[in-house]
Amino acid sequence: MCGIFGIITNQDIEIGKLALEGIKRLEYRGYDSCGIVSQHEGKLHVKKDAGKINAINKKLGLDDLPGKIALAHTRWATHGAPTKINSHPHFDCSEKIAVVHNGIIENFLELKERLISKGHVFKSDTDTEVIPHLIEEYEKRGLNFQEAVFEALRQCEGGYGAAICHADCPDKIIVVRKESPLVIGIEDGKTTYCASDIPAFLPHTRKHYVLGDDELAVLRPGEVDFYDIKTKTLIEKSPKTIDWSVDAAEKGGYDHFMLKEIFEQPQALKRTLSIPLESLRSFAESLITAKTIYITAAGTSFYASLAGKFIISKFLGIHIQEIECSEFQTQLSDCLEKNSVIIALSQSGETIDTIEAIRWAKESADATILSITNVVGSSITRYSDHTIITRAGPEIGVAATKTYTAQVLTLAMIGLEIARIKNLESSEDIKSYKKALNEVPNIIEKFLNHNIEHIKKIMKGLEKIKFKKIKKLGNKDLGKKLNNKHNFFFLARGISIATAKEGGLKMKEVACRFIEGYSAAHAKHGPISLVRGGFPIIFIAPPDDTYTRLIGNVAEFKARGGKIISLVVESDETISEMSDITIRIPQPADRFHNLFSPITFIPALQLLAYYAALDAHLDPDQPRNLAKTVTVH
Repeated sequence: MCGIFGIITNQDIEIGKLALEGIKRLEYRGYDSCGIVSQHEGKLHVKKDAGKINAINKKLGLDDLPGKIALAHTRWATHGAPTKINSHPHFDCSEKIAVVHNGIIENFLELKERLISKGHVFKSDTDTEVIPHLIEEYEKRGLNFQEAVFEALRQCEGGYGAAICHADCPDKIIVVRKESPLVIGIEDGKTTYCASDIPAFLPHTRKHYVLGDDELAVLRPGEVDFYDIKTKTLIEKSPKTIDWSVDAAEKGGYDHFMLKEIFEQPQALKRTLSIPLESLRSFAESLITAKTIYITAAGTSFYASLAGKFIISKFLGIHIQEIECSEFQTQLSDCLEKNSVIIALSQSGETIDTIEAIRWAKESADATILSITNVVGSSITRYSDHTIITRAGPEIGVAATKTYTAQVLTLAMIGLEIARIKNLESSEDIKSYKKALNEVPNIIEKFLNHNIEHIKKIMKGLEKIKFKKIKKLGNKDLGKKLNNKHNFFFLARGISIATAKEGGLKMKEVACRFIEGYSAAHAKHGPISLVRGGFPIIFIAPPDDTYTRLIGNVAEFKARGGKIISLVVESDETISEMSDITIRIPQPADRFHNLFSPITFIPALQLLAYYAALDAHLDPDQPRNLAKTVTVH
């Protein structure tokens, strides 16, 4: 969850400035506190505090540090409150060893007690602080810096991505990984970087290595050596080249990354449509021959899995059981069948609960693991039999947008490949489904372009708009009108339940509203009792097989005073007439396009959440208490 950045160079550069820029590019991973340490003339120089990076830099001048080595960290608090004393880096007793860390050392209390008994003095409440003290302890026994790191890590249980520097070692940074992501960038002969994610060093180099689990790397200026932590043996690695531009990780003129990434969805989906047929076929064939199939993920990826499994099941003819990854082993510990097939989704490929679920399934039941992620070389790929990499590009906003639609699209493509192989649909129908799927990016692009222009035209009249029957209303206006509403229902039926849940989650995440994403039918079994006059209810209503029944649900909630906001296709009439506000998605009203409505309908709800956050004076890129990649339990 936290962000790590490190740099070692032989060039005359402003080390503090580069370190500051590095962690600013990682602030989506955590923004409770931050700190930077540099090594210069046998001393460590540190500046750190609680708060967001810009505020701390203004207060302390983070960019003004001497030396050729620096480590930086931006924190999402786990062990210990977000305070200055708990912010990274952390040190040993002599303050010669500095560590920045992402992950959790599960046995830190035991280690801490043992170290205290040996005379070590701790200053923070964090688990991280045991690492520098362990290294110090092994150095006291005569080991050098690198050997001490090896031995210290052998004592640590749990997960870690860490970077370590030493006041007495001006020629190296040591980085280590177990379950928490770390990548290394290199400018040959000049500068080497380490980071939790590629955007941190992308302005400087595209050449990079991905550090694997239980690997240690020794970074020197413009070079790096890799070791197996368990055996201490050298590992040969080949560098890779990043194939997306620096601009992909910048705001590019947008006010926020979230808005930029919403508008990037058409291009991200067009790229994802180019996933090689061989990759889709390997997934499809594994599913066709399976007897038992599960799909697992967390958060937004879980809601993508709900939509995707609906599409795949339609063509596969086999039930796919969805289970949240955090509950996967608990629910299946006594009943996971041998040779089951598991579909696992993770935007980052580093979601710890997802990784542990599939690792357990692999080890205990020899399950076949099919994974979908957006990050090449991420942890999930190493536990998978087949992996598809979506083509969404980097996503910096904490609230997932384009990665969600890319995941659903990928699952839909797998579903259509199953239909093709099994010949369950006529060739003409398969062509129609593929045509509809290929039109998805253009439908979204048309909606976004029309919507933003509409917003610009009606901005001046916001204060005059009343919450009454309005046939077309921009999402920005809608966010403003609903700003004083703290509770919402997002309701739907069939495949659109996934859209309701994901749309509601976006509103929760960035606008801090209490939302229930629900089955419209199930909502009558209790939740409808909360409806009072003016209670806003958002219905997701494509004209599919559930549409007629949904009309009845709209009527029931309207009769109890609910204010109805409906998402419908362009030609819709019935539910539009029943609604107070209608948002129209420019897609045809046929069964082929309806199947992919979880992709085409969701941008409207993403925009609604975005503008609701702005109107509540919240930062949609840095939602309260959230971070981008959940690498801890």
